[in-house]
Amino acid sequence: MDRPAPVPDLDWAPDRAREFTGRMLDLWVELLERLPSLPAARGEPADAVSRAMAWPLPEQPLADEQIVELLRGLVFEHSSYPGHPGFMAYISGGGTVPGAAADLLAAGLNPNCGGWVLSPAASELELHLMRMFARRFGLPEGSGGLMTTGGATSNFTALKAARDAGAPGSVRRDGLGGARMTMYASTEAHATNVEAADLLGIGESAVRAVATDERLRMRVDALEAAIAADLADGAVPFAVVASAGTTGTGAIDPLAEIADVAERHGMWLHVDAAYGGAAAFALDLAPLLAGIERAHSISFDPHKWLYTPQSSACLLVRDVAVLERSFGVEAAYVREDAALSGMGTNIGALGPQWSRSFMALKVWMSLAAHGLDAYGRRISHDVELARYLHAEAARRPDFEPAGEVCLAIACFRYVPPGLPEGPQREPYLNALNERLMTALRMDGRAFPTNAELSGTYVLRACIASFRTEADDIDRMLDAASELGAALDAQLRPA
Repeated sequence: MDRPAPVPDLDWAPDRAREFTGRMLDLWVELLERLPSLPAARGEPADAVSRAMAWPLPEQPLADEQIVELLRGLVFEHSSYPGHPGFMAYISGGGTVPGAAADLLAAGLNPNCGGWVLSPAASELELHLMRMFARRFGLPEGSGGLMTTGGATSNFTALKAARDAGAPGSVRRDGLGGARMTMYASTEAHATNVEAADLLGIGESAVRAVATDERLRMRVDALEAAIAADLADGAVPFAVVASAGTTGTGAIDPLAEIADVAERHGMWLHVDAAYGGAAAFALDLAPLLAGIERAHSISFDPHKWLYTPQSSACLLVRDVAVLERSFGVEAAYVREDAALSGMGTNIGALGPQWSRSFMALKVWMSLAAHGLDAYGRRISHDVELARYLHAEAARRPDFEPAGEVCLAIACFRYVPPGLPEGPQREPYLNALNERLMTALRMDGRAFPTNAELSGTYVLRACIASFRTEADDIDRMLDAASELGAALDAQLRPA
């Protein structure tokens, strides 16, 4: 056989790489410059976006100018901007500048953080970062964890470990074997906990929805009653999911009291702190998380309230060995004598993903480039802005505040002046505010979302962009007042 000739088509020289990447950098800088003047989101319908994104996959390479032109349309004509100061929907962080730069370097290095030999420095940085986060939450020495793609993956991974630890016999080897396992979360808990029950094979009906109090926190007496009923019925209660920052209002369950219940019953305590965990970085807010240090596992998403780029979430556990017991597998092609090679932990054996990107770098670089003090100040400031919004909604004549401000989420609704009392008032206000939310998002000056509090439809603003300030709050309320009045004039019955 003849010796094959080189095929270097894909191997760009460093100068070529710098030239091409420089064009991407120019687009990024332009985005940063133009971001304040862009709409927070665009009201473009899906069919129009689909047509715009029907890009060719050519047999021959596109010119750099053609690629840049396509990307310019994606960035400036067809995108939403979670980093925009008026973007207050869901819990989407702004995406730090150092984090974006880290992603470029991480992608260039391209380690697979599932296997230590493929990513020695990247794996050790991730493990070190997880240990630092575990200490921040008060977990004992020896605690740690791994990065994940988001809160859903973190919750599933934690609850899989909890199921395996709490099931009778060897559930990994033999399956559930008919065991009726039950878990508990409040009615305000994130839907991914129910999804996890489905994935774990225990079924969605195994999740007990525990009632909440007037502050939308899990009622401990209701939790006790649900566990007692299941025990009497022959079920196997194995886990309690406590929320540290619910999606709707940012409510924090009474963590210490729930920990007492879990301990009495020998159950796994998982704290879903995907959003609210960032409070641990602010001195004035950290006490809100009292009791979290007693958790067996904690989900925490830096890409939410630590503002780091997507995706960068993590799962922390008291005992890292429980993850390896739950996810470790034997495969000949990854077996190696660590005593001879000196290799470290294969993080892929701690969770469901074997192929894993270098997510930890953007988190570490964001924290290192800004410093923890700056993070603490900004997180506290976000809460101040939410309180300001709540107070403004109470002060202005055409708004009402709803619920309470715990973290950086404030809820309110538009109430047109002179709206008469009567049985149709609440249904009308629900319908009006639902239309108003859509109108605000189409308008572009602000991008809130919604929540439902005790049957009342409200507008919801979550401050998770480090660019948001009081002027942006005022701008959203002004837009809501203007658009709400126009909708009321159009929709109000005679």
